[in-house]
Amino acid sequence: MCASQIFQAPALPGAQPIDVSDRIYTADQTSNTITVIKPFTHEVLGTIALGKPRMSDILNPQYLSVVNSHGLGFSPDGQYFSHISTTTNTVTIIRTLDNSIISQTTVDRASHESFFAHDGRTVWVACRGTKNVVLVDALEGKIVGRIETDSGPSKVLFSPDGQYAYVNHIQSPVIKIIDVSSQKVIHEISGLADKFSSDMMISADGLRLWAVHKMIGQTSVIDLEKRAIVTFLDTGTESNHPNFAVLDGITHTFVTVAATNETRVWRQDTPALVPVFVGSIPSSGVQPHGIWGSPDNTRMYTVNEHSDTVDIIDTSSMEVVDTLPVGQEGQALVYVANAVPWPANGTESLGTQGLEKSCENRLIDVTGSPGGTALFTIRQIEGVDMLQIAGRSLEINQTYVATAVCNACGGERLKLVSFKATMPVQGNPDCAVAPQVMSFQPFFENYDLESLDLWKVEE
Repeated sequence: MCASQIFQAPALPGAQPIDVSDRIYTADQTSNTITVIKPFTHEVLGTIALGKPRMSDILNPQYLSVVNSHGLGFSPDGQYFSHISTTTNTVTIIRTLDNSIISQTTVDRASHESFFAHDGRTVWVACRGTKNVVLVDALEGKIVGRIETDSGPSKVLFSPDGQYAYVNHIQSPVIKIIDVSSQKVIHEISGLADKFSSDMMISADGLRLWAVHKMIGQTSVIDLEKRAIVTFLDTGTESNHPNFAVLDGITHTFVTVAATNETRVWRQDTPALVPVFVGSIPSSGVQPHGIWGSPDNTRMYTVNEHSDTVDIIDTSSMEVVDTLPVGQEGQALVYVANAVPWPANGTESLGTQGLEKSCENRLIDVTGSPGGTALFTIRQIEGVDMLQIAGRSLEINQTYVATAVCNACGGERLKLVSFKATMPVQGNPDCAVAPQVMSFQPFFENYDLESLDLWKVEE
């Protein structure tokens, strides 16, 4: 396959079909890995270990590797991909041909997502803890510039022609448009549905941008030709990532919705029209997060954050046709065409860290808080298990206690963790969520999984 014929997704009709040279990558937060998948054969090839998993020796003062695998991007030619470790603020550049690390660069606070500019060398990094997009030379591994945008830049994407960069934020309801050649902000699209926009995507024709607002379950639909907001869609509670596919000549948008374990689909005939809801695709697992499609628009791939799996969606039938096991707590997912050209096999530097580990989920009603629910996720990690709770529709500033029956303790019910629900729900000041409560203990060998409970403490 000639490099000049390669199109990366999202792509317009006519792009090359799924090929043996293509790869899918997932960023796995708990196992601190990147899972490498061969989409042509639905084969998980292994994982790239970026450091130790959670609660191994990462708190050791001599630990020097990265922590918290999270964001992914890639170069237009598919030769490299960028990876963000959010805790250590590290940008790692990896060669797709052999999974080797080319460079690692420390950038600004709370780096989240990055993407390659069209020069194939400069990586633009959104750093949430600042007002900066940091520019990194991928091959040299050094910072070469900073561009000030607004509070909490979260992601950077480029127009299909590479002329413009678009930046969303988590503390400001704006999209900043940057001229790539001058590295200057030239326009601002303001008045988004919410100030918190974690993820966004640009359609293959470059005329649509969907910015998702996870905290309120809405998405700002933007016409980039007019640089104007078209509408605010109710995409669903804890909407995560959007992506695009062109089906029967019409642009469709797929949005992962974590709270309801589904991917929802809309069609939008033109960029200026309000999208029309098409339907919902149930996930095989829990809390779909990252999403990307194949360049030929026949497949969409979603990573289920709380099931450690990837679903393969057939875009013609709108059904999950296969599910693959991946690393632990997948966040981002990207599809890179022509990542490993023949005759290479691209299996170098791969291991099994984070694979084939136990993961169980239980959704329960909260005792003492009518309407409150709690999703318990228990994962097997090195030497201990990780208990994670996502609490929804809780009472603001109230204390909650999670318990379970300890079979190893004579059947006594013991406290696992307690927390206070302090994150308010927008529009309802009496309601709160607890998106990520964590505790580490040897759960599987000691506790009864079916006895999990969460109850409000009467104060």
